[in-house]
Amino acid sequence: MASSMLTENRPLFSLSHSGIRYVCVSGHAQACMALRAADQAAYGGCVGLLSPPGAVAFMGVSWWHALMDGVAESATRSFVHVLDCDSSPAGALMALRCGQQAAILRQQNPQYETVRALYAQQNAALLPQCPPSFNLITPLSAISSLVGYFAHGYCQHQHPENNVPDTRQKKDCST
Repeated sequence: MASSMLTENRPLFSLSHSGIRYVCVSGHAQACMALRAADQAAYGGCVGLLSPPGAVAFMGVSWWHALMDGVAESATRSFVHVLDCDSSPAGALMALRCGQQAAILRQQNPQYETVRALYAQQNAALLPQCPPSFNLITPLSAISSLVGYFAHGYCQHQHPENNVPDTRQKKDCST
């Protein structure tokens, strides 16, 4: 599948994960909001768009690629995108076959190392867990909070019982 010019569907090996500010999105408006917020904050680093947890199973690879291609058409900056395959090695392999260059497969999966090796053969990145991110899927989506994330490195911790952002400064956050 051909990627749009601004979409960087490429391996993340050359990028330090700490050098990427990830935002979890589930639609076009959220993804565009994240990119606009990075621009408003004059964020010079790389923006990473993450799919919702386990999205490969309920949204699919084609949907994710269509979404990212649509976002790239109106984007003013480049970005990388990562598809969350949760614990599905079949989903991760389907994503790789469809050209996905960065995906998440939980490391505790027995097939993780085999799938990781196949990703490496294709110069693609397979992450063992979701990197720290700002979650736009939750009800909180205030643009000022997102701009603060890009401008000042505020963190957002996710707890199973409480998926509300923690807006402590980065120096106070542990990932």
